Amino acid sequence: MSLESIKLLVDELTTLHVTRGVQPSDLIDNMFEDAYVESTARKTSAGMVFDITFLESDDDGTSSKVTMRYTYDLHRHLTLVEQKVSAKKFSVQWARAQAVQERVEKLEVLLAAKLPEDQVALILSTIPKDYMKLIQQLRLVA
Repeated sequence: MSLESIKLLVDELTTLHVTRGVQPSDLIDNMFEDAYVESTARKTSAGMVFDITFLESDDDGTSSKVTMRYTYDLHRHLTLVEQKVSAKKFSVQWARAQAVQERVEKLEVLLAAKLPEDQVALILSTIPKDYMKLIQQLRLVA
């Protein structure tokens, strides 16, 4: 068990918990740049979804339309980033729930390598409840 690895994972989880991610106002500011061509926003029962489209040139000079979709919860935390290039489907670039789950699972493995199961459970019980809800939601989907 590497204390440095555990500290790094705890730091990453802490950062994810306190950082909201890129905010909608930052996305709107991008619209003043030349490459950006379209923006839409819609409110949902779970939060907000922002789509922002820009033109990107490939290595051969061909211009492609790229749409980024940013999904926020009701507390303005960025929860999902998706990307669509031209007419393709959206693909997930980043998901808060997955990022949290991966780090919690790694932390659990590192702790379990050296500590008894009850101590690992005690340590993991200190993880904020909203994180545990994210992880439980992911497990229900899988």
